[in-house]
Amino acid sequence: MMLSAVFQLNAQGISFEHGTFKEALAKAKAENKKLFMDCYTTWCGPCKMMSKDVFPQKEVGDYLNANFVSIKIDMEKGEGLELAKTYDVKAYPTLLFIDSDGKVAHKFVGSEKPEGFIEQAKIAFDPTKQITNLEKQYQSGKRDLPFVAQYVKALGNSYNMEVLEKVTKEIIPALKPDQYVTEDGFTILSFGGVEYKSKAYNYIIKNKKAFIDKPYIGQESYDYLISGSVNGYLKEVAAKAKTIEELKSAITETQKEGTSPQQEQIANYYYGQFYLANKQYDTWFEINKKEADEAFLKDKKSAMSTYINTAYSIAVNPDLEKAGLDDKAISMIENIKDADPEYLAVNYCLASLYLKTKNKAKALENVNIYIKKNSDKGVEPDARVLELKSKIESL
Repeated sequence: MMLSAVFQLNAQGISFEHGTFKEALAKAKAENKKLFMDCYTTWCGPCKMMSKDVFPQKEVGDYLNANFVSIKIDMEKGEGLELAKTYDVKAYPTLLFIDSDGKVAHKFVGSEKPEGFIEQAKIAFDPTKQITNLEKQYQSGKRDLPFVAQYVKALGNSYNMEVLEKVTKEIIPALKPDQYVTEDGFTILSFGGVEYKSKAYNYIIKNKKAFIDKPYIGQESYDYLISGSVNGYLKEVAAKAKTIEELKSAITETQKEGTSPQQEQIANYYYGQFYLANKQYDTWFEINKKEADEAFLKDKKSAMSTYINTAYSIAVNPDLEKAGLDDKAISMIENIKDADPEYLAVNYCLASLYLKTKNKAKALENVNIYIKKNSDKGVEPDARVLELKSKIESL
């Protein structure tokens, strides 16, 4: 059987195939190896980090090249579009470790450090740690804390959110308070989340120091868990509140406990959600712009994302189709587009906005700038970009 040639992208790192998925799978079978597939997109930051900082490492290459045939596939073009459906890839990066018959032995979603990535790869050869085996044990009634923590972590790492929610809703109410602060107990809470003002939430707030002092928890993990609870609560309030005063009262309540270092940003976000839900579009826009303007004076890069997220929502969100904010969004982005010439999302956003307003010349100008700047960096346009350009050319 003729197979594609192998080219090394990095002298010491993983040697990636440059052929098709079927060719790589056939090669894995012929060499009695498994297949590693890096499912990425060109816009995914963590994907780029893995390619730059993890895959080129010698220890990573030594282990992967000895045990896997490896391939990188863009999930938004070519055969990647169908493979994304076949393997249910919904988040990026998704790292798939596949048997030679094409079945997934292990799946991990997200980025990892070199040593963590190697440990994930090893799971493909250890049935006791694979999610299918863990699921069978859970279904058979196994409920000891270390096992449940392992299972919950595996569900989270594989982005199996539906099952994760079901399992944690069953397990967390059965946990005892003294188990919350254990490493296994906190792992379960972290992946499952805790409901605002629930028994678990109140206990964690009351015993904050005990949690932060644990070396396997610390301040950052504590803040992440509690912020998740607050966000869930405020999201529900913002969706149901009849008046802004109801939302303000809820936000004030959460701020009394000092539950998040980003309290002001959280408050602004949910005020915005309230105004959106109540079709007060101008107020929503002004809140977001004011937050970005204030951030721009301190940190231009963080402010840019707020500007872009707001404007891009106006360009593509069906709920904002007739909000009358198109000109305001264009003006906002045009005013800050030169602040960081390398922030290519500016041109993509402007192309989308000008497409919506049927300004073909300006839309085409910006999408072409976006494509050229990426091309200069060695990044070719993906299906999403080509589709945008096609829509613009059809105006």
